[in-house]
Amino acid sequence: MVYLKTAYHTTFQAYMAGPEDAPYGALLVHDRWGFNAQLIRWADKLAALGYRVVAIDFFDGREVRNQTMAREVIKSIDHVWVEANLRAAIDVLVKPGRRIVGVSWGQGAHHVASLARQIPGAFSALVTYHQRATAARDTSRRLNLPLLEVVSDHSLLDPSEYEEGARVHEETWAATVKFLDANFKGAGKQALLTK
Repeated sequence: MVYLKTAYHTTFQAYMAGPEDAPYGALLVHDRWGFNAQLIRWADKLAALGYRVVAIDFFDGREVRNQTMAREVIKSIDHVWVEANLRAAIDVLVKPGRRIVGVSWGQGAHHVASLARQIPGAFSALVTYHQRATAARDTSRRLNLPLLEVVSDHSLLDPSEYEEGARVHEETWAATVKFLDANFKGAGKQALLTK
């Protein structure tokens, strides 16, 4: 865990993993469940593939234990500060020749899509996991970015156990690796929609 500084001289917590000289980077942005152990597991898995990963906590350390808490925390979020955090994380990831993928869940997908529109060229691909359509699809089309969009009945960062959860996680991870190998590391554009 590290603290990163924004252009406003505020700080926020982030998790960094993977080789510093990696040719690929990944910015991970959580959903309503916040920065939790599941997010760190995804970060470590991407780092094991050779990505330099920055996973940000835009809930400022607030833990979410249920849907009611999630709604309250999301309502209290100032989007200016989230944007500042995302920009600082991108600044950490940017290196000459490095391609960056934006990986996001639920609400985080809206923040990543917004950043991609504000800073064209910041991302070379987008990956979203959510329960309904997000702004990422439109952003992918407008900026001609490869997109993997996984739609599931459950959040992949939900800390509660549910039937078939392990299978859904395994299939989602396999689809993510296939997408990154085919579209992110390679060239071209393809949208892969998974239900």
